[in-house]
Amino acid sequence: MLIRQTSTYMVAHGTSAALGFLSVILFTRLLSPAEYGIYVVALSVAGIISALLFTWVRLSVLRFESEGEATDIRLTALAAYLVSVLTLPAALIATVWFAHVPLDKALAAILLAAALGLFELGQEILRARLDSTSYMRATVVRAFAALGISYGLVQMGWGGFGLVAGVAGGYIIAAALFSPWVWQGPRKPFDRVTFRTMLGFGIPMAMSGGVFAFHSALDRLLVAYLLGDAAAGVYGAAADLVRQIILFPALSVASAIVPLAIRSLAEDGVEAADAHLTRSGELLLAVVMPAVVGLAIVAPHFAALILGPDFRDTAATLIPILVFAWLFQTISQQFVQVSFHLAKKPSLMVAHGTAILVVNVIAMALLVPRFGLIGAAWSLVIAEAAGVVAGYLLSQKAHPLPLAWRPVARVIAAVAIMAAPTALLDRALPDGGFVTFAATVLVGVIAYALAALALDIAGIRTALMERLRPAAQG
Repeated sequence: MLIRQTSTYMVAHGTSAALGFLSVILFTRLLSPAEYGIYVVALSVAGIISALLFTWVRLSVLRFESEGEATDIRLTALAAYLVSVLTLPAALIATVWFAHVPLDKALAAILLAAALGLFELGQEILRARLDSTSYMRATVVRAFAALGISYGLVQMGWGGFGLVAGVAGGYIIAAALFSPWVWQGPRKPFDRVTFRTMLGFGIPMAMSGGVFAFHSALDRLLVAYLLGDAAAGVYGAAADLVRQIILFPALSVASAIVPLAIRSLAEDGVEAADAHLTRSGELLLAVVMPAVVGLAIVAPHFAALILGPDFRDTAATLIPILVFAWLFQTISQQFVQVSFHLAKKPSLMVAHGTAILVVNVIAMALLVPRFGLIGAAWSLVIAEAAGVVAGYLLSQKAHPLPLAWRPVARVIAAVAIMAAPTALLDRALPDGGFVTFAATVLVGVIAYALAALALDIAGIRTALMERLRPAAQG
């Protein structure tokens, strides 16, 4: 079940990541760093607003809807979403007056936050009900629609605001097209008791979501405040590029971890849930860590191929740092936080996010004024690494996470086997642009695939042999 669900999510997030690459390629050439910075700031503010107002709804859906077929809180969740929508005018006022965000950027962020919240609500319902096929299709449609609308609006002269509006339009179109699958009957009516339960579970989640969103946006917003929109645009482009690469394999695995873990705990008990978590953790590392190390090695070639001329040099320096921030963030948010979901202790998630945010604020205050963009990148790495440690310690008060060192060691060994020939080839070959990049990546992929099979990472060799054995016997 885990492998099948993961493979479907891999197609969804892989397609989205591929179109995200195309988006970065297009818009770092069509937009100046300052115009791209408008998009970066609006997206960061939208993430904070969405987390504060809508995260509690979607995480409540994921936690309770995943318990089995008999549970149906969809209409109650929709009512909760509409309640959150009613608070958007207050969010706009707070964004303009207290955060001092210009009105045009604040309006763009509000629109994007509402669209994102609606789309993610539907996606969490599909994920909780293990309908990974519909989830995949909605993700793909959203990615194509966002790219097409954004390109059209930018070509019409809308600049960075066209990119923001296009992304919001993609979310709205996908949510509308896939609403029949999300809301298909039979449906249980709105339930006040369930709504109060969602509030009790969700308000700490909203606080946690706001903390994590502010932490995620802090580097970009601080760069924009201290260094201007152009610096935020360059930094945001590098961060977006890393996010597309790391988030694609991470979400593909993580999308299956939480609902399957909750169902395993509800139906088969703690031992089954821990076995699932051990296997999931190994699989998560196995798909994310080689992407992190490989991207750090080929960053200069990759930035030169993907980004526009005004973005390349700085991104080539930032990417090898930012990839490790995303590695630690993936472990922290996509694996460690499963413990808090299983134990239904969202207050621990607030504590986890607060710890990361405090470290990030201190590191940013010390490093950004002195080292600029590089300081912002290292601040994020330090904060996310601290988050892994803090999250694991907090998990001991929730659902203690199984700590299996052998799977981790196998993944590290396979990545080391991959990294050695990849780095040597990258240094030996002349700077031949795409040819050098493609050859280096190909060697890395082959080396890691052979190592993963030899070490039987995540049981891949065992599963492959089991599939081949019936065919050989037949």
